[in-house]
Amino acid sequence: MGSPALLKLALDWAAFWHKDQVRKYPGVSVPYVSHVAGVVAILSRHGFPEHVVAAGALHDVLEDCGVTYERLVEKFGSPVADLVRDASEEDKSLGWEERKRRYLEHFSIKSWEAQAITLADKIDNFESIILCANEFGDPWPMFKRGRDVQLARFRDLEARARALPSHPLIDEYVTTLASLEAV
Repeated sequence: MGSPALLKLALDWAAFWHKDQVRKYPGVSVPYVSHVAGVVAILSRHGFPEHVVAAGALHDVLEDCGVTYERLVEKFGSPVADLVRDASEEDKSLGWEERKRRYLEHFSIKSWEAQAITLADKIDNFESIILCANEFGDPWPMFKRGRDVQLARFRDLEARARALPSHPLIDEYVTTLASLEAV
């Protein structure tokens, strides 16, 4: 299978698996595939290979859609499935705080490609929150933990990303987080 076919397959399956999900926008039903497209655009803009971009399209399916790792290996191969797994929370049965703590700790030991998917995911989330605030209303009440707890977690990820070798994706994360904090 050629690279463009891999990305197209990943986009189609991500759209199918997320078909009943929407973004956290007050009073507006924005299909979740908007987030998938945003992550794909960010990774593509930064020149990541197709298998990384495809994994970016699928980054939430293990956590949020009940898709198994084995199914991802079957459909997309181990390189894509491994990246999706590495970019996912390990144990959804844990409480939110413990899951997020472990996710941040795991970030520092992931491969650069998995770290890039995480950063692209967060950048698109930041852009969505900013857009929502400007177009649809205050999105922060939609988050159970609220603005301050979320921003502290994002700043922790920023500190971990700044410890990595310099890359324009990290710069974009830092810039977009600063824009988010101004909202």
